[in-house]
Amino acid sequence: MPDDDRVVTPEVLVFGDQVADVLARTLGSDLVGVYFVGSVALGGYVPGESDIDITAVSRAALAVPQRQSVASAVIEASAACPARGLEFTVYRLEVAGSPPTGADFEVNANGGPRMPAAVHMDASAEPGFWYVLDRAIAYRSGLAISGPPARRIFADVQRSTLLEAMYESMAWHRAHEKATLYSVLNACRAWRFAAVDVLGSKLEGAAWARARWPDTGLIDAAVALRRGEDATLDESAVDALLSAVTAELREAAEA
Repeated sequence: MPDDDRVVTPEVLVFGDQVADVLARTLGSDLVGVYFVGSVALGGYVPGESDIDITAVSRAALAVPQRQSVASAVIEASAACPARGLEFTVYRLEVAGSPPTGADFEVNANGGPRMPAAVHMDASAEPGFWYVLDRAIAYRSGLAISGPPARRIFADVQRSTLLEAMYESMAWHRAHEKATLYSVLNACRAWRFAAVDVLGSKLEGAAWARARWPDTGLIDAAVALRRGEDATLDESAVDALLSAVTAELREAAEA
């Protein structure tokens, strides 16, 4: 059960408990805590459409067999995810409590009803910026499913580090995703953070950006897609937003 009064839907609570139980059986006394991050923690979860992001903390580094056991157990549990899928990451306690320098995870495992199963065990091979954002959200908004409050476990992430991570994420979107709802909504969230220092949900970022970006149709289309509705994104319009937000992030970092 989350450790404050933020609203989490019953099916998400049940699934969170299932994942925590699987981890408790797999890691035993090595498990420190399990936390909702992402849209569930930030209040932007869209039932049936969003991913469910869960982060766990282990007392020490995991041996390869432990990593494999955790990944297998989590992928199996993800079949019951009430959303598109589960995005799951384990950090060791020392890492969670230190300023991030990269991905630095023990294992990352994703899967679910509409998400291909994927397991990553080599943190050095993964883009670090996603995990920097993950840990910042954990410190600022993470909801404990089990274990101590997230703020007692995770270190905060400096604004300059977050701006750099968001800058790198814009370059990644321009190279890999381009005209997707994630490109638009991540850009909106990053722009809001650069301007007013608020790390909120993607949908909150979209509402904030809509009042400031001239192409409101672009943002409306991305929000519609996030909600499972039909809409189309123009690649050139997405690229214009990403370019503008990249410039805003650079300016904020140099301020």
